[in-house]
Amino acid sequence: MIIRPLTVYEREAVRHFYLALGPDDRRKRFCCSLSDETVSSYVDRIDFTRDTILAAFDEQARIIGLAELVRGAGAGEMAFSVLPDRRCQRIGTKLMQRLLRRAKICGIGKVFVIFLSDNMPMRRMANRAGMALSSVEGEAYAERELPAASAEDLSSWLIEESLAHSGYFGTLGIARWNSLMRSSANSAPAPTSAAVPAV
Repeated sequence: MIIRPLTVYEREAVRHFYLALGPDDRRKRFCCSLSDETVSSYVDRIDFTRDTILAAFDEQARIIGLAELVRGAGAGEMAFSVLPDRRCQRIGTKLMQRLLRRAKICGIGKVFVIFLSDNMPMRRMANRAGMALSSVEGEAYAERELPAASAEDLSSWLIEESLAHSGYFGTLGIARWNSLMRSSANSAPAPTSAAVPAV
C-alpha cells in the first residue's frame, strides 16, 4: 500500500472517491447525510495548498482511503474515510500516523477529530493514537496535544514522501501497462487455422 499527499491536480480523484461512498459511509465521514451536489461543493472548497490531503492507494493505483488535515487558528482538524471492502486492514491507522507526523512538521500543536458516536472504527483509531475522547448528544470529540517536530520526524516524512511518490508512479505504470496488455489481447483477432495442402 502506498500513502502520499495529493495535489490540486487530483481534485477530481477526491471527488470521485467521496461520491462513490454509500449513504452510511457519507454520514460517518461528514457527520450527516449529504447529497452529491453538497459533496461536490465540499470538494471544490478543499485548499490543497494550506491543508494536507493524504491518499492510500492499492496495487492498481486506485484510492482506497483518504485523510484530511485542515489547519485552523488554534488546532488542526482531521478526518478519515476508507472504502468498505478495505476496512480492518489498518489503513485508517496508517493514515492517522502519517497525518499526525505531518501536523507536527507543520507546527500544529493540537489536533482533533469530530465523529458520530456510533462510528466505532474511528473511535478505535482515536484510542490507538492516544487521543482523549468525549461524547455529547450523538457526536464524539477526540483531541491530542502534539510535541514539536524532531529532526527524525522531518527526515522520516521526507523519505516516506519520496518513496511514496516514486512507488505510486511505478505502480501506476505497471497498472496501465497491464490494462493495455489486456485490452490488446481482447481486441486481437482470433487465430485462424491455415489450410494444410494435400500431398
